[in-house]
Amino acid sequence: MATQQSLPGTPMLSAGKERFGPGGIIDIVTKPIFKNAPLWWWVGFLVSVVLLLLFLMTLGHLVGTGVGIWDNNNAVVWATDIVNLVFWIGIGHAGTFISAFLLLMRQHWRSAFSRFAEAMTLFALVTAGLFPIFHTGRPWFAYWVAPYPNQVGLNPQWTSALPWDLVAISTYGIISLVFWYIDLLPDLASLRDRAKNPAARLFYGSLAMGWRGESTHWQKLQSVSQALAGLATPLVISVHSVIAMDF
Repeated sequence: MATQQSLPGTPMLSAGKERFGPGGIIDIVTKPIFKNAPLWWWVGFLVSVVLLLLFLMTLGHLVGTGVGIWDNNNAVVWATDIVNLVFWIGIGHAGTFISAFLLLMRQHWRSAFSRFAEAMTLFALVTAGLFPIFHTGRPWFAYWVAPYPNQVGLNPQWTSALPWDLVAISTYGIISLVFWYIDLLPDLASLRDRAKNPAARLFYGSLAMGWRGESTHWQKLQSVSQALAGLATPLVISVHSVIAMDF
């Protein structure tokens, strides 16, 4: 009598069939969100709060003392702040390269890194945007670089790099935020469907924007993602061009 031979790895797959069945991976990913945070999470959160307080104290010292603590003692030289600006802009562009560039090149393996890469871009841009603001020495007047209507005839100095920093970084940030958000729609819908608390279900349902996972939804998501990736790609070049103007 012929016996059925099992392929290598079959017992492992069979043992995990129930765990990794339809929806099993989604359950594993979403489960930590709805349960109490472990001890190691609270330790990391406490360390993050301490670092945040240290950061706020440093900014307070900077505003109270002046940008001279960055070795910037004249109106021409740009010092540690602009070096950090370029560093964080480069980090943000690395996230855009992973998420947007690889999407345009139809590299499907990017999906494993896309959420992390897009979030990295947003956090890096927020961090980078702080340095031009505090570089002026008077961050409470940062809105002066924006072309807003006013009655005193105050207009941005477009020969300076600061207004172009605002335009480039804010545009790049908005495109990156939308690009990150629409990729999260399926994840938010999964959280909506598995939330037991009515308030959490309403919160995630509002963010999911009616996502049901239909074929038309996936098709529109792919179309919008490619369009935003096409916008983000030249923005990477424009932002670095503005940074080059800074120098």
